[in-house]
Amino acid sequence: MNGVFDDVKTVKMVHHHLFPLVLILLWNPVYSAPEQIDCCVCGSLELRSPKGLQPNIYPSPFQVLVKEKQYAPGGLSINVNITSLDNTRTFVHFMLQAVFIKQDGSISSDDSVGEFINLDEDKYTTVKDCGTSAVKSVDRLKKSLIRFSWKNGDVKNKGHIKFRATIVEDGGTNYWVRELSHPVEDVNLPPLDMRPNKQPLIPVINTEECGRVKGCYRVPEGCWEPYCDYIATWRKTAGNSYEIELGAMTDGVTDRYVAMAISDDIRWGDDVVLQCVHNGTSKETQVNVGRSVDDHSTVLEEQRVQDNAIIGPTEGPLGQIWGKRLRCRFIVSTGAIPGFPEGDKHILMSRGGASNGVSQRHGHGVGEIPVATPDQVSLQENHNVGDFARFSLVKAHGILMILAWAFFGTTGLLWTKYYKTMWPNKRFYGERYWFVAHFNCMVMLVLLVVIAFIIIFVEVGGYSRADYLPYEAHPILGIIIFCCILLNPIIALLRPAEDHKCRPVVNWIHWFFGTVGWCLAIPNMFIGMDFGKAMVPWWATWILCIYILYHIIVEITLEVHQCCTHKKNKERRKKTCWSNASNLIIRFIVNVSGILELQKDTLNKALNHKSASTFLDWLPSHKPSTGPSKITVWHLTNVDYK
Repeated sequence: MNGVFDDVKTVKMVHHHLFPLVLILLWNPVYSAPEQIDCCVCGSLELRSPKGLQPNIYPSPFQVLVKEKQYAPGGLSINVNITSLDNTRTFVHFMLQAVFIKQDGSISSDDSVGEFINLDEDKYTTVKDCGTSAVKSVDRLKKSLIRFSWKNGDVKNKGHIKFRATIVEDGGTNYWVRELSHPVEDVNLPPLDMRPNKQPLIPVINTEECGRVKGCYRVPEGCWEPYCDYIATWRKTAGNSYEIELGAMTDGVTDRYVAMAISDDIRWGDDVVLQCVHNGTSKETQVNVGRSVDDHSTVLEEQRVQDNAIIGPTEGPLGQIWGKRLRCRFIVSTGAIPGFPEGDKHILMSRGGASNGVSQRHGHGVGEIPVATPDQVSLQENHNVGDFARFSLVKAHGILMILAWAFFGTTGLLWTKYYKTMWPNKRFYGERYWFVAHFNCMVMLVLLVVIAFIIIFVEVGGYSRADYLPYEAHPILGIIIFCCILLNPIIALLRPAEDHKCRPVVNWIHWFFGTVGWCLAIPNMFIGMDFGKAMVPWWATWILCIYILYHIIVEITLEVHQCCTHKKNKERRKKTCWSNASNLIIRFIVNVSGILELQKDTLNKALNHKSASTFLDWLPSHKPSTGPSKITVWHLTNVDYK
């Protein structure tokens, strides 16, 4: 190599300093690779794996298209396409099936019907659990358009149908579940009734009665029901019965739920839960009572409203989703629910996705975790509560970690990498300036990380668990970082002297643990800021991102500058060494001349030799310094001046 990199040491230095930057620049959280995806479960069309990957809630860029409007069982086949609406987006996995629908267009059953014929077996295969009634991809090639032929060969198996598919986009992070085609009518049956649903609407929840006629919990505080993220109301009716109203803003997808838990604390888990769940397939809303477990609710099947009278609806429909509002109104008899809490309790509310009338796990991100009343309330009183409880220890953990790594960690790193050659002759209490700055930054970093680590364990009550990435990786990375932070100071304290043969090995080990800790801490901070409990506003994440980007630019600039001035610094160090050696020789001669000048007469008498006077006169005339001389013994008894 030529130019700046013609020195092998320079190349090693560049690799040594840029390695952490490469890890940061290349870091990108991948939720799941396409080869890790197993699609899909027959009937529900959910992914078999990986667990915890959530379907996309936004409109799909892929569409299931059917050319025909009608078909006849036992007749000609139907052409079905899955196509991309955007030429720049492709998919790799899919599962496609046909299902019967009711007269109003809703799905009547999840069972697949008919069969797909003339398949290319190298690319597609039928799903064993579904017979030949469903088809999915075999290869992992990118696709933007695929075509199939479907046929219902059983003349007795009659019914209007729709095709639906689960589609996984290239990259494996986005997928859409049960995307529907337009209906295809059976020519042997009456046509579909495509008129809008005439089910009466549930009146909006009256918030003017909050605090007077009934108790209310609203987020945000004081909101009007159509604009509330969460709302729960309660009113005692007779005996142990309460009229409960639940409402929440959803993302517009029909398979959603809103739940209210009654708890001793502000954490979701082991609490009685009342659920309002809308089933997008049957277009029905049901109310369940269950018990929360970790981050989801377990429905007690024997206590559903359809099975017995534990929960009874008021006049009109039990619940409904309209637009983006999901709401339910029902009466609950607390005496019939085992373990129903009494007295002052926290009220928690949660919302999320559902599948076939069963609520799914809520997320851990901002806007996904349950909210809780700041103080405990009683269902027997008409409280009017707003706002939600904060997790102060989680905030303290995040602030300490950001201060430790974004400030002290990055600053200490810059000092040790780029300022060792600065102020070579300056000392602060006997230590070089760069070492003093680096040492103090690292001490502060270790203290803050240890305190933050203890705080989060106290808050969680042990090890924090999450069931999907990237949140699942946060505690794991945190423990690895903590181990690096504890080991590095111990290694620094036990390192041998500079001239010891093992010193380079110890320096590399010290560098390795510090680099691993720093490179893992930066992405882990961004993961932590996305946790809902931290309640970090979106703009704060961008501020940290800009700061880290600024640090990377500064480090690259200093790296380039150091590479460009490496030879010059090397020559300057050589000149400095020769200059220091010359200065030592001169100081030696001057000090010796001072000593001999003081003892001139004494030496002449002791030696009784004329040449001694001549020799001493030859030395430079110099008055000795007042300080102590470095030379303490001078033997002249055997000197021969002849």
